[in-house]
Amino acid sequence: MATQVLEPAQTEYRNFNICPHCERCGMEPTLSRISETMPMISRSDGRSFHLLLADRPVPYPAENDSGPADRLSLCFWYSCVGCKSPTQCTVVLLPGLVGKTIGLFRQIEFIADLLTAELQHRHTLASLYALQSNSLREIRY
Repeated sequence: MATQVLEPAQTEYRNFNICPHCERCGMEPTLSRISETMPMISRSDGRSFHLLLADRPVPYPAENDSGPADRLSLCFWYSCVGCKSPTQCTVVLLPGLVGKTIGLFRQIEFIADLLTAELQHRHTLASLYALQSNSLREIRY
């Protein structure tokens, strides 16, 4: 079964290193990532959540014996008031972008906005999504 996120959200805070949500909650506000090779892509409403790109895009599938990768995967970390654990993650699969860099940053920004809309609506994210056209489809496995 798949569900769909339709509209990207606008948030008050975008692409920050010091999180206003964490500052407000009394947590360490400096956000860290696995890889610093991409510009910071992060979102927050300043009160109830933050979302950030945790790592650079990675070819998917990554296993050598599965043949050449035809997609990219993006890992986002997020924290939301009321979540079961302080930090959770979600992965988004992008079709047909391996080796292409033109427009990739804008695509990731758009995906961050879609995930933000979902966080604002449901206060949680699925573990896995696939980008299809201009929307995210939840993949359940």
